Amino acid sequence: MDDDDVFLSNAGRAEMGALSATGRWHIDRSETIDWREWGEEFVVRVASRAETHLFSAAAGVVLLALLDGPRMTLEELYKRTFQDLGSDSTNGPVMPAIELDFLRALVSDFERLGIATRTS
Repeated sequence: MDDDDVFLSNAGRAEMGALSATGRWHIDRSETIDWREWGEEFVVRVASRAETHLFSAAAGVVLLALLDGPRMTLEELYKRTFQDLGSDSTNGPVMPAIELDFLRALVSDFERLGIATRTS
């Protein structure tokens, strides 16, 4: 385990859930982000900070949705990311709680890295 690993208490999870319910995530349009798929992973370069990151395929798909879309809630981001799965619902796929937690952790990591920003 390295210093970047973060473990949240139940209180921390509740606080994150409350914030994400009204928050919208985005990547600043002035940010230059280059990316390449590399096998099952994504290599991402953030030009403004001269940083390079290696992301999982899931994180890469979420990053691409943020790069391509407007400011989105976690629910909107989930629907946009999984729109090709052929949901039977007219409202798009329903996000299970475990996937909400996973998506929340991904965008929180993007925020911690300075890639994405959350606004109210």
